[in-house]
This record gives sequence, C-alpha cells and structure tokens, in this order.
Amino acid sequence: MICGYCSKDIPDKVGLNSCGGCGSRCRKIHCPYCGYANPAPGKLLGRLLQPKPKKEER
Repeated sequence: MICGYCSKDIPDKVGLNSCGGCGSRCRKIHCPYCGYANPAPGKLLGRLLQPKPKKEER
C-alpha cells in the first residue's frame, strides 16, 4: 500500500492490524514514516484490485 501523504510504500505487515490508538477497531492504517492515517481498503475493493488467476487452456 502507498501512503496517501508521503507516497512511501507501507509494508504489508503494518496494514494487517488496526492501529488500536483510539480504542476501537477503526479501519485506518497509519504510515510508519509520517503517521498519516490512511483509510483501509474494503474487501470488495481488495478483490477488484487483485490480479485474476490465468485460466489454463486445454
């Protein structure tokens, strides 16, 4: 994921958990470099952005 503020690449392991800073399960991913709270992509958007597996030809 790319940070919307500083444009640096956020490692995948950072995005797996919510920050926990607010005490609830907000769906924000904080950039480890600048601290910007990026909105987490939803499940539907995540499925749409994943590359589709290639079908095997017979």
